[in-house]
Amino acid sequence: MKRLAILTVGKTHSGKSTFAQALEKELPNSLVVDQDNHAEFLNTYYRKIQPQTSPNILKQSISRLIVEYAKEHSDVHIIASNSNRSRKSRDYLLKEIYDNVEFIRILVHLDIPDRVI
Repeated sequence: MKRLAILTVGKTHSGKSTFAQALEKELPNSLVVDQDNHAEFLNTYYRKIQPQTSPNILKQSISRLIVEYAKEHSDVHIIASNSNRSRKSRDYLLKEIYDNVEFIRILVHLDIPDRVI
């Protein structure tokens, strides 16, 4: 049976992490992979090597490592919480990380207007 890969998309402070945590409580055998946690870890312990102007490849690498480990060593459903607002970023995740052979993929777009956020 295929696992679920639920990817949240939205602006900062749109509720991605809150949604992911609530869903994890309701969906048995699921795991939230939240890039905010990875960023906090890196900023706490590895601030000196964080990229200042380019994409945060280190943060993305940590997230990918966790997902790859979960795929190989568990049968959990994955709830990915990060912005991925660009089509290119989402395409990469769907093709390289959460392929349609292994996962049923669901994209949750939290399209909250700026005035509400």
